[in-house]
Amino acid sequence: MGTLWQDIRYGIRMLVKNPGFTAIALLTLTLGVGVNTSIFSLVNAILIRPLPYPDSQELVGLGQSRMQQGAGYIQTGVSLPNLKEIVQQNTVFQQVTYYRFHSYNLIEANAPERVLSFQVSASFLPMFGVAPRLGRFFSEDETIMGKDAVAIISFGLWQRRFANADDVLGKSILLDTRSYTIVGVMPRNFQFTWDAPVDVLVPLAFTNEEMGESARSSRDLETLARMKPGVTRDQAQTEMDTIAVRLAKESPQANNGWNITVEPLHAAYHRHLVQPLLVMIGAVSFVLLIACANVANLLLSRATARRREVAIRLAMGASRARLIRQFLTESLLLGLGGGVGGLLLAFWASSLLKAEAVRFIGSPGLREMGIDGRVLVYSLGISIATGIIFGLAPAWHASKADLNDTLKETGLSVATQAGPRRLRSGLVVVEMALAIVLMAGAGLLMRTFVRILGVDVGFNPNQALTMWITLPHYKYGSDTQQFGFFRDALARIRALPGVASAGSFNTIDEVFFTPANQPRPSPGEEATATEHSASPDYIRAMGGKFLAGRDFSDADVAGSSPVAIINQTLARRYWHGANPVGDHIALLAKVYDTQDVAKTQSLEIIGVVADIKMSEDVWKDYSEFYVPYSQHPTPGMSIFIRTQGAPTSLVPAAREAVLAVDSAQPVQDVRTLAELVSLNHDFLRFPMLLVWIFAVLALLLSAIGIFGVMSYSVNQRTHEMAIRMALGAERRDILKLMISEGLGITLIGVAVGVGVALGVSRLISSYLYGVSAYDPVTFIGVAVVLLTVALFACYLPARRAAKTDPMVALRYE
Repeated sequence: MGTLWQDIRYGIRMLVKNPGFTAIALLTLTLGVGVNTSIFSLVNAILIRPLPYPDSQELVGLGQSRMQQGAGYIQTGVSLPNLKEIVQQNTVFQQVTYYRFHSYNLIEANAPERVLSFQVSASFLPMFGVAPRLGRFFSEDETIMGKDAVAIISFGLWQRRFANADDVLGKSILLDTRSYTIVGVMPRNFQFTWDAPVDVLVPLAFTNEEMGESARSSRDLETLARMKPGVTRDQAQTEMDTIAVRLAKESPQANNGWNITVEPLHAAYHRHLVQPLLVMIGAVSFVLLIACANVANLLLSRATARRREVAIRLAMGASRARLIRQFLTESLLLGLGGGVGGLLLAFWASSLLKAEAVRFIGSPGLREMGIDGRVLVYSLGISIATGIIFGLAPAWHASKADLNDTLKETGLSVATQAGPRRLRSGLVVVEMALAIVLMAGAGLLMRTFVRILGVDVGFNPNQALTMWITLPHYKYGSDTQQFGFFRDALARIRALPGVASAGSFNTIDEVFFTPANQPRPSPGEEATATEHSASPDYIRAMGGKFLAGRDFSDADVAGSSPVAIINQTLARRYWHGANPVGDHIALLAKVYDTQDVAKTQSLEIIGVVADIKMSEDVWKDYSEFYVPYSQHPTPGMSIFIRTQGAPTSLVPAAREAVLAVDSAQPVQDVRTLAELVSLNHDFLRFPMLLVWIFAVLALLLSAIGIFGVMSYSVNQRTHEMAIRMALGAERRDILKLMISEGLGITLIGVAVGVGVALGVSRLISSYLYGVSAYDPVTFIGVAVVLLTVALFACYLPARRAAKTDPMVALRYE
């Protein structure tokens, strides 16, 4: 232990004596460790840390699923009759709960607000092990129709509507036209949904119809379960497979082909984030390895400068093992120092990362993201690992000093010693190769992003306004009432000065269908498409384009011949270039809820429009069709307004037009269409930006690495340069010699890096759009960029070598 403390004290003295070297090494390691720790804190919050519920590993999601031709894997909720049988027949779950999404108009203090709600079973909160901030849970009696007028409100609603009043329990809130008694307040940090926080929980009470056999195909209950202690997910899945087979035999029409899927709740939240986060971890690992190679080069140069010191210590009896331990102690001190700096950088970077990530990633654990014990251990681990990685090779070479030559000062200079010189060049090659791999990946992703930005979304986002309206069922319970509201609201909006056109739109469901002239397919082989309800002028208000046929008209009303407008993708897939106008499509069933589809419905195709891509994955082509909202009214609709001037200037007038139809109707999510498109792109821009930051760091560290090697080579070869110039070499010859040596190392690194990158690029091929994983433009581009940066990094030391005064240099040694 005494010798260890001696090594530490001596290592600290040596680092303090060389502040320039120490500062550069610590800065390099701080960047490498800092970005790794920051990304790991994100991975830890999302993928590693358990969900913030007691014994969360026991929580699973249950769903009904099937493989569907043309749609792939489809997963839905569970129907109530099926759920009852699952509860009765299973032996693996200790609790099962379920819920539905709902929304209400909250009428409080003459300020109507649309609030998101869960209709839940009595076991919902108890299954999560969540205690209310105030009050109690629901009882089983309160899930019976007529006794369900109680509510638990969120912490946020309690704050903004009741000012944190402790006497809120027993008070009433008016949801739509029904009064609910508040019996509880949820805790501050309880989050279950991906999207907006839930404001109200109310009991889920079923009607007789919903509990009957006819509801077996209504797969609309989001279902969760807590496994019994000791039960594995595989055991639970095996039992659900058995129950699914039994249900298919008992009710083949509703359950044939449908499985029951058990998925850990943690995985259900994060399955789509695993690969992107692993890509990020790989990227920052490359940055750290480049930083290690840089510091290893610095240490190797320092070790060469200390070769006389090493020779004297060897001559006095020090063993090679003792010297290696001393050098490793110094490198570990650097690693730990870089770890401390990296941790401080991570504290700052993680807060920025969290602020951005919360906007796009709806994970319950993300709100708790920070530097916890696991992140501290990770940071300490990589700090020690990097200290060993970048310190081992320099320590080994430093301990191999030749005593006779070194003590006589007749030994070869470092520039002519093959071992250290090859090692430094090899480290630069590694840096270049890693930088190429990271930059190639970033380049492919950036080209993908540019291609996505250039995707024809099928509409004009400029000079357009959008808003969302959800009609309360208590006022607008019938199709006629819903249709009447939106008809009148659109008429008033169209009459406003500055409005070019206006229309309404909403997605109804995913449906199974077939072209009417084809035989009905077997279960599991039906085509699927998304059904939308739209008003006349919706396509025009969006700035869409008709490719054939006509728009909906006022004649397409309830009771008239059912019609549809299909999109270009659906027409291409099933009519193969022929004009489908005048043909029919047959709707077979809804994918998620078939209880209302008693028989096949045929729709006449009256038009074909270019694909209108409103989702985040604009690069994908989906089969979609539109039906007139007069024939298929829905209580919620998006209003799209095409304006002649600035769209935001029409916001007050558009609100007033809606309130003129119903003064108590809230208007939500008012924004320009361009903002909506930009938000979709932001989901891609965030990870792209991170990868590019890592690539720039890699490029910077690589440039520093080759600059350091060339600078040190110039310093060590001063005498050689003088002799060359004394023998007649011109300054341009010296400049050419040094640059060619530096670029030779760089070219080897680029060649190795391109070869590795071609193999690694296959790992991100699923994230690419419009560009090949072996895109030559990208690979040539990043190679040119790296060679250009390397050229400048070589030029500066080479120019200094070319300016050497031969007389001064000949006296150098």
